[in-house]
Parts: sequence; C-alpha cells; structure tokens
Amino acid sequence: MFVPGGMTRFVDKALHSEADGIIFDLEDAVAMERKHEARAWVRQVLQERDCGAKERVVRVNGLGSGLGAEDIRAVVPGRPDSLVLPKVDCPEDVLQADAEITAAERAAGVEPGSVALFAFIELPHGVENAVSVATCCERLTGLLFGAVDFATAMHAHVSEGRPELSYAMSRIICAARIAGIDALDGVCTEVIDTEKVEREARQAMLLGYDGKLAIHPGQLAGINRVFTPSDAEVRHWIEVIDSLRAAQQAGRGVSTVDGALVEKPHLTVAARILSVAEAAQMLTECERERLRWVRATLS
Repeated sequence: MFVPGGMTRFVDKALHSEADGIIFDLEDAVAMERKHEARAWVRQVLQERDCGAKERVVRVNGLGSGLGAEDIRAVVPGRPDSLVLPKVDCPEDVLQADAEITAAERAAGVEPGSVALFAFIELPHGVENAVSVATCCERLTGLLFGAVDFATAMHAHVSEGRPELSYAMSRIICAARIAGIDALDGVCTEVIDTEKVEREARQAMLLGYDGKLAIHPGQLAGINRVFTPSDAEVRHWIEVIDSLRAAQQAGRGVSTVDGALVEKPHLTVAARILSVAEAAQMLTECERERLRWVRATLS
C-alpha cells in the first residue's frame, strides 16, 4: 500500500493494516517543493519505525527527472527492503538505477545487492520492452503495472472488466514469468467501491499476477481475499498431493481427484498455492509436511 512521503499520520494506519508491504512514495504523492523534506522523513521512518513483517519499499523519482539519484542516496542508508523505479521504458533505466543503488549501498556500508528493485511499467515503451526489462538485472525482483498512466498514454477509455488493458497486462505477466520474478497489478483509484477493487484483483489473479497495489486501507480486505487461498482450495490441493503421492508409491504417474485427471504439473500449482497459504499461517503441521514433500519432489 502506498503512503505519501512526509505524511506521518498515515504511517500508523499502514503499519496496522492488512498490507504485506508499505511503499513510501517520493514521486507522485510529494510536491516538488517538499521533495527534500520527504526524503529525510522516509529515511527517518525506515531507521526508527518497526514495520514488523511488512516489506519496506520506497518509490523514488525517475532518474530522468534529476531527482531519482538523490532519492536513492538519501534512503538507502535507511536499509529499505526494496525500491520502486517509476516509468521504466527500457533495460537501461533499470541498469542505471542498479548502478546508483550499488554506489549508495557502498557509501552507506550496506551489503551490496541487499536492496531489491521493482520496475514500474507505466507507458507503451515499457510494455513493449517488458521481457528485456524483466531479464536485465539480478537486483530486479518484480514488475508493477501502472494502469492509470498506461491508459492515459494510450488515450484509452477503460471500461468494466478492463479489456482495454488486457494486452499490456498479458505482456507484463509473461515477462515476469520468463524472468522468474513477481508481477503486481496497479492501483484501483476507486476507494469507495470496494467491490470494484476486488473485481480488478480477481482479473489480475486469473491472469497469474501475484498481488495488487493499494492506495487505501479499505481496499486491502478484498485484495487479500482474492490472492489468499480459501480453506476449500487448501483442502483440494492437499487432496491432489495425497492422490499423486499414493499413485507414485504404486508406480503410477497420474491419478484422479473429483473425476479429473491430475499429474505432476499439478504439483507445481499445489506448491505455489500452498506456499501462499503457508505464508498466511493457514497450514497445519501435517499440511506443511505435504508441502515439504512436494518441494522435495519438484526439486
């Protein structure tokens, strides 16, 4: 969830929210005359506030703005988990940011490579170059889709179901899977209609996205509901594992669950879904044992 840089009153709400991570925003949410003040505030928050298990992320300004490098130098000493680079159009943008972060880590005595990087793909060039962006740098751990800026650049009128964005969303998720990194859907600007937020999250989940960005705590319950397996889903995938485990012990490679064929590729799906459930502390010890067996089988 985004928190505007310098807005102290939003920090406690974010820390007690259902968000998996907090993005302290130095770009769009901060007026030009307050950039320096916001940098110092973000660094202080990173150094002094306990965010618990939440990922601590900072969205810096783009390097082409003349502000991004200074943002990086200011916040890296606070040891954020990740930085977000906005409006990434090409691999060179990511590589330049990587060099700036590496220099800042060395200057601050931070272990090189410890600060991860997300590329925010928001414009047509970035969408077309998504694969080369996603695969250009080991520091890069995820792609974020900037739906609002992309639609604006395309002169698109986004309707219910967002079919106008399907091409861009598909290219971005394909690029993320090729690179083996995460993909997160962009924000929904509607903060009152939580059902719309949840519909957008479900669309992204069905495409394969790993999560969705938020701008308000009220959006989080619906997003988390979509991206967290239900108890019924957990039970189904445990049954798939048990069925395939028994088939393997009997010398067979396939089995059936609820009248449908299941085989080894279904173990990959089971591992992914149950790993999310494990992170959400939904699994019993017996279920965790089954997940360990799946991981060992797939390794």
